[in-house]
Amino acid sequence: MADPGRGPRAPALLSVALVVLVVLTACGGAAEPAPPPGPAFGTLVSLAEHAREEADAGVSAGMVELSWRRAQPAAGAFDDAYLRSVRRDIEALRAAGRTVTLGLGLHDAPPWVIAIPGSRFVDQTGEESDEVNLVFDQRLRNIAEHYLARLAAALDLGEVDAVRLTSGGLPEVLYPGGERYWAFDPNAQGGPDRPASMPPNPLPGWRPGEGGVSRQEVRAWADWYVGALVDVVEWQIATLSALGFRHTYQVLTPGVGVGPAAYDAAVRRGLPPGLLGSGAAWRVFYERLPRRDDLVAYVSSVADGSGRNDSCEPGDAAVPLDAPQAATWSATRWVSRLAREYGHPVAGENPGWNQSARLDESYVDLSDDGMLAAALRQARGCGFRSFYWAHDEQLWDGTVPFDAYAERIARGS
Repeated sequence: MADPGRGPRAPALLSVALVVLVVLTACGGAAEPAPPPGPAFGTLVSLAEHAREEADAGVSAGMVELSWRRAQPAAGAFDDAYLRSVRRDIEALRAAGRTVTLGLGLHDAPPWVIAIPGSRFVDQTGEESDEVNLVFDQRLRNIAEHYLARLAAALDLGEVDAVRLTSGGLPEVLYPGGERYWAFDPNAQGGPDRPASMPPNPLPGWRPGEGGVSRQEVRAWADWYVGALVDVVEWQIATLSALGFRHTYQVLTPGVGVGPAAYDAAVRRGLPPGLLGSGAAWRVFYERLPRRDDLVAYVSSVADGSGRNDSCEPGDAAVPLDAPQAATWSATRWVSRLAREYGHPVAGENPGWNQSARLDESYVDLSDDGMLAAALRQARGCGFRSFYWAHDEQLWDGTVPFDAYAERIARGS
């Protein structure tokens, strides 16, 4: 232990410090801040048989997707063999030195859950969705919690680095499509099984497009509708936290969505049919999401062609969220801007294969203009924590050569 009474004299310390400063300045390396670390690169639905080979090529992140339907084929009955196979996939990724992200598979609900009366979303015309409604129905959340508890018991959540969060019934944080509004089941309208965590419907009985209400009331309803997606995300966080999960949550938000100006216009028009029915008003959503650094704003549509696949720029933080120029940005740039505004890291994935003819053409384009190059460019330019190629299968079935992905990772482009 050093003698506190025998340290070097102050002048000597100052001389040493000056010498070190001169040397470092002459070398030219001390004045520049270290560049931020690049993203971890991974794959979606990672194939265990390629885990090591991919890791050796710089693919350090993996992802395993569960299926609720397969895990719980009947009420009270779980397929333990299936859950063991999922655990083996996690262990294979871990053995290869890769991180593991887990998809909960709530959107792949078992038929017996879908058959429960009142289990679906209902739109303003009375039509039911195909998807199970975990947003407005506490009964269904209770059933899902039983599944998640069994999942936690069968898998080691300590071996999972991140969990993907959705709206439950869909694979991203969205309502069903069709440009309609899906808050007209009995519980969304004030029924007894509305989750206690969710504020009551501010305009029960009112339907988008109807008159007789003020613009402020329409906005309150729209904010509540988007906020219900925040509530279902927070429910998943609370449930998994109670089950012992202590790592990162990825909040899956696709596309540019409805920007501030378009949101205001929809409110002025009394919420006509349109994209807002999906709930994809990301400024409203992220503004209400808790500010936590373990919540990752996850762009599930990187390099989707929006904004000509532009990337983030150093001055983006100074651009107001409602500035007209922000409305021209890509989904990646826009969600990244929101993430910085509201205190979240960013990550993401590209659109998967077989989404549309336009996207498929970009998917297989290995030039600097194709989806692969654009996605990695956006991931790096926007400071992603991680990027996942969707999906691993397409890197090995001849759709896109794995070597093309590995080469882009290695050369930084």
